[in-house]
Amino acid sequence: MTVPSRQLVGVFLALPALVLAAPLLSACGEKKKEKKVRVSVVVILASETDDKVDKKLTCIAREVRKLHPKLKGFRLSKMSCKSLPVDQADKFDLVENKKVCVTVQRCADKNNRVQLKVSPPAMGGITYEAACGKFLPIVTPFKTKRGEMMILAIRVEPCPKKKGK
Repeated sequence: MTVPSRQLVGVFLALPALVLAAPLLSACGEKKKEKKVRVSVVVILASETDDKVDKKLTCIAREVRKLHPKLKGFRLSKMSCKSLPVDQADKFDLVENKKVCVTVQRCADKNNRVQLKVSPPAMGGITYEAACGKFLPIVTPFKTKRGEMMILAIRVEPCPKKKGK
C-alpha cells in the first residue's frame, strides 16, 4: 500500500471512543428556523520521538498506530467548536497557520447521520456521512516544524431526540 493510500485509509479509521473535556450542545433541532450543526474539530499532534500519550487520546493512538507504527506520542493541541448552517463553509484554525474548511451538506437524517465535506491541509476534499456524536479521525500528511504529524478528529452534534422519549 502506498503512503497516500495509507493516509486515506486512516481517514476511515474506526474510533470507538474519544473522550474530551468540553461538552457540546445540540444545535440542530426540529424547529423550522435555519438548521445548524455543531461541529467540533480537535487537532492532535503525533510524534515519532516523544512517547507521551495524552490519556484522552489512548484509544485513537492505538488505532492510528496500526497504520503508522512509528508514531509514539500523541498530544491534544487544540479544540474548536462552531455551529454551522447547512451549505455554508467555514474554516477552523489548526496549527502553524493551517486551516481546515468544513461544510455541512446535510443536517441529521433519520439515522442521525450528518453529511460533511472536509478539506484538510495537504489533502483534497473529503465528503462523508458522520455518525452523530462520534469522532472521525483524519490522518493528514501535514507535519509541523517540529516534525509532528497532524491528525484531525471531527465530530458533529445535532443528535435530535427520538420521538417518544
